[in-house]
Amino acid sequence: MKQLRRNVMMISTDQQQAKAMGCIDSSYYTPNLNRLAKKSVSFTGAISTSAQCTPSRASWMTGKFPHQVGVYQIGHILDPQEWSIAKEFNRAGYETVYFGKWHLGLSPADHQFAVTDYRTDGMQLAGANEDPRFHSNKDAVTTAKALNYLQDYDGAQPFFMKLCWYMPHPNAPTDGPFELIDRYAEHFPLQDMPVPASFYQDDLSGKPAFQQERSETGESALTEQIVRRDAQRYRTMLALLDSYLGQLLDKLEAKQLLDQTVILFTSDHGDMQGAHRLRLKGVLPYKELYNVPLLLYVPGMRPKRNVIADLVSTAAIPGTLLAAAGITLPKECEGGTLMPALERNQASEDEHVFFEHYKAYWGRHPLIGIQTKAWKYIYYIDDQVEEMYDLQHDPDEIVNIAGQQQVEQVRLRLKQTVEQWWTSTGGFSKAPIEDQTSPWITNKVKHNR
Repeated sequence: MKQLRRNVMMISTDQQQAKAMGCIDSSYYTPNLNRLAKKSVSFTGAISTSAQCTPSRASWMTGKFPHQVGVYQIGHILDPQEWSIAKEFNRAGYETVYFGKWHLGLSPADHQFAVTDYRTDGMQLAGANEDPRFHSNKDAVTTAKALNYLQDYDGAQPFFMKLCWYMPHPNAPTDGPFELIDRYAEHFPLQDMPVPASFYQDDLSGKPAFQQERSETGESALTEQIVRRDAQRYRTMLALLDSYLGQLLDKLEAKQLLDQTVILFTSDHGDMQGAHRLRLKGVLPYKELYNVPLLLYVPGMRPKRNVIADLVSTAAIPGTLLAAAGITLPKECEGGTLMPALERNQASEDEHVFFEHYKAYWGRHPLIGIQTKAWKYIYYIDDQVEEMYDLQHDPDEIVNIAGQQQVEQVRLRLKQTVEQWWTSTGGFSKAPIEDQTSPWITNKVKHNR
């Protein structure tokens, strides 16, 4: 049967910083990601809707911000009654496929993905841990399922596949938090691992008190040695994922599918990696968490820019995938599409993005924020404190200028804009569906506030 529409693949990692690619930062080893980047448009200004797994993934499914669908935190369930990208691809005659991490409650099948499991014949650990508790093992299984699906694919109908890896999210049942992939350790000598400049420059004074408290206690009480160790392990996991990406690209080429398949690569959020003397993630506003990689490969596209620095939201991912497949966006897909950016020579005059967060395992401090090319503004709803950064003169977000008189008019304008957005999109009006089996809901996840 002659295929009339392109296949579509969304490939995602978990907790990968935007710069964590060898083509951007040579301290990473990602030859296959570099290979994909050469064929793709790179959106270097991609900002996640939320710096937490579940809320961010809700946006991938719905094209809305997390609060609009009542998914504020881990432990909240995405309502299957919501419009979703799988439903739209089903309506368009696609076979919808989901492999890997889900993290939205219920299951992908409950959200109308038709294929959610597959055989794992020929699975290669390729350096992954043999223990199935480790994320590297889970990702080897996910990759094997995708490779076998592609091997068996007969072209009878186009496919939409979401392939969601677990790494480099922390998960090491022993000697954590990050897993060390021994096969790649030699690429990353511990003494050569970078320490972010803000580790030394930011004492967190003038910022919300809970940030400094976090930086001085528990797992986030960091030393240079801990930061270098985390950096090494983080890079080994991404190197292993890169090898899996290479297998997928090779399979697409061998099946003569690469020129018929849209590929979008991204991550749900980033990781602090010691920046600002902070570890992992949480209710924090920094670029290390919100700026994510976003590569878009559309066969035959002729973009005016191969690197697009415009600020864009990950809420646009569902609409982008639909538009790249030639499917008209329904009104429910509110996040829009990134495709028009391919036709522009520069960003729009008033470019800005919004973002939000609600609760981390170490504290509940709901925040809403807005970022423009020049400024970032954050308001903590319960704490009633603010952060604001001059991104042109302080790109590493060291000095909180929210209280400085010379920027008061800018602060007021940004605060008004983000509050108007929050109110107009419903704020906290959407009640969450709570997963009563989640420790985040049963209070087995402890937090200090």
